[in-house]
Amino acid sequence: MFRISGGDRFVEITRAGRGAPRLVLGHTSPDSVTRLRVALDDLFVVSTGRPWAPVRPGVRTCAVAHTEDGLRAHCTLAGRPGLEVLLDLAFAGDLLHLRTTWRNTGDTARTDAVLGIALPLPARTPEAVTLPQVLYRGNPSADPERTVPSLAAGPGGGLVVEDHRLPVPCAHAEWSTDKEPRYATLYAARPGPGSLGATHDTSGVTLLALSGALLFNGRPDTAYVHKGRTAPFDGGYLDLRPGGEFRTHHALDWGRPARSGHGFRALVHRGLGLYRPRGASPLSLDRIVRLKTAALDRRRHDRGDVAGYLKFTGTGHTAGFMYGWTGQCLKLAWCDARIGLEHGETWRVERCRRAVNFYLDGSTVTSAPGLRLSFYATEDRTWSGFTGQDGPFVSARALGDTLCDLADVVELLRGHGHAVPYGWVRALVEGVRAACADGPPPFGWRLDGSRLSSEPGTAGLPCVLAMLKASRVTGERELLHTAEALVEEYHQRYAHDYATPFARATLDAACEDKEGGIAYFLCAYELLLLTGKRRWAARAQAAADWLLTWVYQWDPPFRDGGFATTGWPGVSVQNHHVDVFFPAHELARLGDLVDRPVYRELGELVLNAFGQGICTRPGEWGFADPGEQAEGFFPTNWQERGTSNTWNPSWVTAQVLSQALRMRADPAGQTTPVRAGSGRCTPRGR
Repeated sequence: MFRISGGDRFVEITRAGRGAPRLVLGHTSPDSVTRLRVALDDLFVVSTGRPWAPVRPGVRTCAVAHTEDGLRAHCTLAGRPGLEVLLDLAFAGDLLHLRTTWRNTGDTARTDAVLGIALPLPARTPEAVTLPQVLYRGNPSADPERTVPSLAAGPGGGLVVEDHRLPVPCAHAEWSTDKEPRYATLYAARPGPGSLGATHDTSGVTLLALSGALLFNGRPDTAYVHKGRTAPFDGGYLDLRPGGEFRTHHALDWGRPARSGHGFRALVHRGLGLYRPRGASPLSLDRIVRLKTAALDRRRHDRGDVAGYLKFTGTGHTAGFMYGWTGQCLKLAWCDARIGLEHGETWRVERCRRAVNFYLDGSTVTSAPGLRLSFYATEDRTWSGFTGQDGPFVSARALGDTLCDLADVVELLRGHGHAVPYGWVRALVEGVRAACADGPPPFGWRLDGSRLSSEPGTAGLPCVLAMLKASRVTGERELLHTAEALVEEYHQRYAHDYATPFARATLDAACEDKEGGIAYFLCAYELLLLTGKRRWAARAQAAADWLLTWVYQWDPPFRDGGFATTGWPGVSVQNHHVDVFFPAHELARLGDLVDRPVYRELGELVLNAFGQGICTRPGEWGFADPGEQAEGFFPTNWQERGTSNTWNPSWVTAQVLSQALRMRADPAGQTTPVRAGSGRCTPRGR
């Protein structure tokens, strides 16, 4: 037996009788010892020819020796004469590092080869697997009529994707043994041209780390290239000449999560230690604010009694305002007032007031008090809602976003000593009560006020968040208690064990998505601020970690403009691009509240990274006007890798500007942290 240790973990290579050597991964904790046993026969993957197939040929001979910092196994493979593998094992940074060197010692070249390692697990169901941004516990909420990454494509199903598709480049699985939760995570320690994923068959789940070959929903040599679209992919094959070598470097983590379903939290924080993300910071917060303010002013529209902020500027778009979701007209109004209050520009505060009054005066759905329309066409001078299979409807997501912005405007103006019309507060309360009258809000409502039937999801959570904000604005405890009960219901459904992850919060991607998780995180964060309960501190941190599985910890090569992906979050398991929708300020402030600086550091990393892609001079990033920024950047093979678009709806301005304004005014250390046993935290201001 050969054994090495690292911290409270150990690795053994043992031989039992005449069988193949066995790798034993051990983890010792104060109350138990956990072990994961893997036969070396199962560890190595070799395929030759096209299409590839994940074949594990087994070990023919194996010589093991101690090295200066670990173990080395020198293996030949059964049925593969002339192909040898050196496996070096060593602990570093609480992870077991696996370095493999494949050698062709034969006289002929091995062409069209796929090489890698496999980790068979006791997990029995495909729902055990997480691939960040790609697969969350089987993607159970994804529309079955759409092509979305899946591992459950029947016996023999598999999903292997490019390293660059994974914000934290790893394959992760969770399962239970003797009623205790377990997890294992296989990382690409040096991500790049390789691939990671899993297969599922009658024997269970196997994690894979390969030389770059792909497997999409059981189909080899297939890449996911756009919404619901795949295309042939011929990469990942190697030609290994006589005497040639191929090297890989991976890292392995295993153990017990604090609670069932929460093993994904380890992959985020282990990844931070492995990849040490630094991110880009090309612009100061002051410059971001100046540039984005220019974009805001460009969108301002005042004509007679019409006042607001255009979703798009220039030709080729229907001129008008959009409230919530991708328009966020009232978030721009909040930004305008915030800038005006900071600089003594009363005309900006007045612009905000006019925008709010225009929305509240014209958007009402007369047959359903409290519900409001989301679009205003400035040329036709007409209001409208969204349109779906059942006709016009009010989106819960868009309504909730807008009510949140309205509450923020009320609080901002009051906080600076400005009077706020009673009608604004009445509209806020009527809106949240209408949205949350019958339990968790649906995906939306018909214009007669009846609820749309829809798949379960978190599209309605922004309405609950707005109710929490309304409770702070009004001081009404009943609103707080109702909202807290609703968030508790969402918690039990989605966040208790994360088996059914947050999903269906966007209108164009019926699947698991970052934005549903953002709404839950913000609700938990608001409840922490409002109640100080440690329960919400714990839940906000868990939700933050789930969101951070979407945030890139490394830089896939990017073709245009030297763009660094680190710090940028993905969008959904259907949309594999990155964008600026992320609660960077709230994440940073959570770190202050719970005395975990890592969240402050990550929030700042994210917001600093968003300074990339902002046009600073005419023509930069494809824009004519400074302050504009693309909605999408493409670091993966989803759309044209290494490029960005010039689609610039107003939410890109609203999101970055509001986050920068909040972060700039709220530096670290402005809260009293939650201390063990205290039960409460005390904010020092918002």
